[in-house]
Amino acid sequence: MLRFVKPGFGTILPAETRAHEEWIAELTGHDYVVEGWHCDLSTGIFSVGEMAQHIHALEQDLCGLLDIIRGYAQNHRKIVLTILEEATAAASSFCYCTDITDTSVGPLYCIGTSTIDATAATGRMQGVFAFSAAAR
Repeated sequence: MLRFVKPGFGTILPAETRAHEEWIAELTGHDYVVEGWHCDLSTGIFSVGEMAQHIHALEQDLCGLLDIIRGYAQNHRKIVLTILEEATAAASSFCYCTDITDTSVGPLYCIGTSTIDATAATGRMQGVFAFSAAAR
């Protein structure tokens, strides 16, 4: 398990490249499957990879936030919603860890960043989901 987060933990920081890079380096130093995702904030649509789609029990790779978090441990959903809500309000670096309730995947990590263009009322979140290689 990663040292910086345990299931039910999350953090958000002002857009800080160093923190984001350190979190990603921690992931790549272990045996985790790392898969990218992104979200267009003008539509709220997430695009996730094939493994994340499978782990989140999604029917397609394009989905909404509620589709993603519905399988998270119930006591973690509010933490995730708060983090992502804050990330849509200001450029941020964030991470969280949760358990998927209907699988034995183990902890699911999410590390991401958000960029906001207030003048154009647009933005983007992007990042990675990481999970145990045994979840394949």
